[in-house]
Amino acid sequence: MTRRAANADQLRLDLAAMLPSDRMRFEAAVAAEAERRAFYWRFRLVAIETVMMSGLVLIAGLLVEQPTDIVVQASVTVGIACFASGMLLIWLSNVASGLMIRWRGRRQR
Repeated sequence: MTRRAANADQLRLDLAAMLPSDRMRFEAAVAAEAERRAFYWRFRLVAIETVMMSGLVLIAGLLVEQPTDIVVQASVTVGIACFASGMLLIWLSNVASGLMIRWRGRRQR
């Protein structure tokens, strides 16, 4: 069986930096690293969505020959709204995740 080559785009997990002596600290360190990386990827998706939506409004407005100042203002407004709503969704998902963890902890006692 051949081994697949590692993809250069994949994030590398530095286990040497996260190897505490006991298992609980290791699991907590891995969970913290996974949470940090999840936030990074969510933020990246929000940024991509923001650029795409504001660019779409800009291009569509220019294609239908609307005044440039109005199109640019609308594009910036849409970009700000997309970024704000995306960050709100990230925050709400973190809050919901924390509540679920607390709720499960209370049920297991």
